[in-house]
Amino acid sequence: MMVDFRRELGPQLEDLRSKGLFCDVTIVFPKDGRKMHVHRNILASCSQYFRTLFTFNMTTSGHLEVDIPGVTYSDMEAIVQFAYTHKANLSANNIESIIVTADRLNVLGLLKVCEDFLLEHMNTENAIGIYKIAKYLHCRSLESHTWSFLLKNFHFLSTSSNEFLQLTPDELVQILRADDLIIDSEDYACAAVVKWVDFLPDVRSAYLPQLLTSVRLGLVSRSTYDALMQKFSSLPTDSESMCILQKDETIIRPQLCQSLGNPMLRPRVPNEVIFVLGGWSRDGVCADMETYDNRVDKWYENESESYEHSLAYHAMVSVDKALYVIGGYTTVKYLNSAKRFEPLTKTWSEIAPMHSSRCYVCAAELGGLIYACGGFDGTNRHSSVERYCPIKNQWQMVCEMSSVRSDAGACGVDGKLYVAGGFSGTECLNTAECYDPQTNQWILLTPMSCQRSGVTVVAFQHAVYAIGGFNGSVRLDEVEKYYPERGAWFPVKEMLKGRSNFAAAVIENKIYVVGGYDGSGTTGHVEYYESDKDEWTEADSLRVGRSAASACTIKGLDNIQDYTFYGKEARLVAQADCFDWQNSTFIHTPRQTRSWAMNTRSRNKRPS
Repeated sequence: MMVDFRRELGPQLEDLRSKGLFCDVTIVFPKDGRKMHVHRNILASCSQYFRTLFTFNMTTSGHLEVDIPGVTYSDMEAIVQFAYTHKANLSANNIESIIVTADRLNVLGLLKVCEDFLLEHMNTENAIGIYKIAKYLHCRSLESHTWSFLLKNFHFLSTSSNEFLQLTPDELVQILRADDLIIDSEDYACAAVVKWVDFLPDVRSAYLPQLLTSVRLGLVSRSTYDALMQKFSSLPTDSESMCILQKDETIIRPQLCQSLGNPMLRPRVPNEVIFVLGGWSRDGVCADMETYDNRVDKWYENESESYEHSLAYHAMVSVDKALYVIGGYTTVKYLNSAKRFEPLTKTWSEIAPMHSSRCYVCAAELGGLIYACGGFDGTNRHSSVERYCPIKNQWQMVCEMSSVRSDAGACGVDGKLYVAGGFSGTECLNTAECYDPQTNQWILLTPMSCQRSGVTVVAFQHAVYAIGGFNGSVRLDEVEKYYPERGAWFPVKEMLKGRSNFAAAVIENKIYVVGGYDGSGTTGHVEYYESDKDEWTEADSLRVGRSAASACTIKGLDNIQDYTFYGKEARLVAQADCFDWQNSTFIHTPRQTRSWAMNTRSRNKRPS
């Protein structure tokens, strides 16, 4: 059996030091007029600096007195405390001086403790300061983590952090040039540049050309571009900054899209990706997985990650960056099985099966748990609900819904589960109900304005959105939303296309509806909703048109590029990027990649 003697030895050694027993080194602090008695072996054991210092200054075992210039008594006290006890009393007030001292004296163990402390306490108010410390001390791990934090929270930092204005020109340029900078719009990058320059305009205006070429100016909105022109209209027309802006005007045109060849048109790496799996296609039930990159408005096939067999009328939910596929139908069998897909490792694994087979099932995540509601087992439609715990790998039956429902929609909003619409076996439903996990009870809600089977229900901005569906006669384009605090449904702008049995997901504050059945056949049509405009806009179509598929969003994947533009076709596009930016004309663009130089809205859609 291994015994950890350090627990007992540390306090005993510290007790000896505090009493001055057997100490053979005295560290003096002339400015403070204080001395500290220590054991050379203890300090030498935790730091190469002390090992070298004591070896160089001592050839006998006699008492040694040393002065370490620039180190305060309080900082040395922290060093000594760690050397004896492997503990440190760190706080926001002393962390900066202690980490600098630990680095200088090569106390690597304490340096690691300080790095962990800074990471644990990092927030939007201190992240930039921590990043500067990490760079100064060459703490690569800390620098990497803080850099990632800056990229993910740049919009908030640039608008709300007092430290943002303390960034150096090189630091701000480095951030703006990063492909994986997370911002919803390039307009935010322009606003950050203007704010930073305006803080010290006489000094910082000189860095404007460098900053403007770091922003993807070709991807900003026309209104932002016009505001920049007006903002810097006082600059000489032949100045470098004005030349950049005037050149940029030639590429803010509707026919041009993202390009790797020009930094002003280079797309960012998304922070979120939509996964779509399975469904009925034109050729029958499929197992295909597609992912969507909203930065370039394009869907990508993921052949090696597709499901092991064809699947439709299933549910898919994301929990902790993993996908859970629940129930469904294979054209041969109604399933009670469930599987988990790990996007990081690209592996599938089977999890515990449900108690009941569930085709036309709806499911949602709530508090880290997955709820599977209703469905059809080939004979009976269910009102039953079961809950899955990923940690325990167990399904548990909970209170049944008040109605039998298959082909309904479900979502979680503010700690409660909402289910709406569906088919009872005899009629399409307009009813909705809410489950409270605290009481294990369902309550009926105000009915929707119309019957909706094959409806998709989405949680968005603290409201429940019921989208599309089938009312028994037609596929609906109508949308309505339910506010729990108001207890009522309100109309929303209708979709561009009526549909039922489609997938939906929320990404960057937009609702995307994907595929479905439009009354005449399966479709690959995709559109998204923006609440501030209350309008729907067409997006790139699926590569495989399908209904009865399922979709969900995963955010912050470390390997998100594998599922998006940079991992799927950036090399191909880079080779094909042949554009004369001086004359704003194409020199040559191979036919198979020309669509990347042209607006995705105008390219030919694949047949659905």
